[in-house]
Amino acid sequence: MQTMTGERAARAVWSHLVEPGDPAGHLDGSALEALELLRSGGLDGDLATHAARWKLRLEGLDEDVLAGRFDRNLRFLIPDDEDWPKSLADLGTLQPIGLWMRGRASILSWPSVSIVGARAATSYGQSVASEMAGDLAATHVLVSGGAFGIDAAVHRATLARHGRTVVVLAGGIDRVYPAAHRELIEAIVVSGGAVVSEMPPGATPARHRFLSRNRLIAALGQVTVVVEAGVRSGALSTARHAAEIGRDVAAVPGPITSAASAGTNQLLRDFGICVTGAQDVRELLGTIGPDTLPRVAETVYDRLGERDRRVWNALTPRVVGSLTGIAREAGLSAHETATSLSFLQSIGLARSIADRWIRVAV
Repeated sequence: MQTMTGERAARAVWSHLVEPGDPAGHLDGSALEALELLRSGGLDGDLATHAARWKLRLEGLDEDVLAGRFDRNLRFLIPDDEDWPKSLADLGTLQPIGLWMRGRASILSWPSVSIVGARAATSYGQSVASEMAGDLAATHVLVSGGAFGIDAAVHRATLARHGRTVVVLAGGIDRVYPAAHRELIEAIVVSGGAVVSEMPPGATPARHRFLSRNRLIAALGQVTVVVEAGVRSGALSTARHAAEIGRDVAAVPGPITSAASAGTNQLLRDFGICVTGAQDVRELLGTIGPDTLPRVAETVYDRLGERDRRVWNALTPRVVGSLTGIAREAGLSAHETATSLSFLQSIGLARSIADRWIRVAV
């Protein structure tokens, strides 16, 4: 367990108490002082009304949370941190209390584009999203929500081009949704990307949290692009959040006969900017030209061959696995797996415990 102290620990506790996007829970001053006032019943005025529900959650927190003890595999960023993305300040009183995350924090402040769209995407939408994200991957971090459809196409295309991508989750970092994307999330982390959430570990990805989460996707990107969306798509809420904080909002036109593009076509009619590819997005950003992303040193994982990556991905950081189980998961022979495990152990990416194996983080 990792122990947090002071302001960081207090904000971590507050992240369990306040629902995302609740302006009443905006911490303008010291989170530590506000927490003490909540405990002592010292909050007054309008805050006293909200305090009742916050205190109910406070009383239900376990001792580890109250003592500032958290999973050491997670990091909790707060606004005072050097790696805190300054773009979130544009949200005003809706800025998150903190961000729970895995991966490389520094990329949250790199040049970035948010691309979102429908979960039930058509082949047209997925093709456009993949091509656009792949072309932008050399110059920008791609931000999306990790869902099926357009989001997944964006993340996968970025990884395929060895770019960096950020997933913003609606639930806790340990509650990946959809569960089918666990491997995708892991690949994003180990490739130098990041997974973030304002919700604490254990929080369920409830519907209202997706809508609140969308404001973070909008704020982290310099431009928000909606590739494909129906008239009731949650992607349109991301577009509205982006417009509210002064970001350019772009959309990809779709067939007028397709319900899957009805939302994007309406967005173009109302206030969106028409884009048909990465070059159009770069013109919005004013970054036509060569690679603008900071150069990042390769991680040990980046230098692994295909076989060793498969074995490393078959391991888990907590549950020890048998040679047979790891080989089965990796789709390799026992001999190939044993050879790879020995190599991974020699470079510090795996550890043997009584003839069983666990993953060591990059």
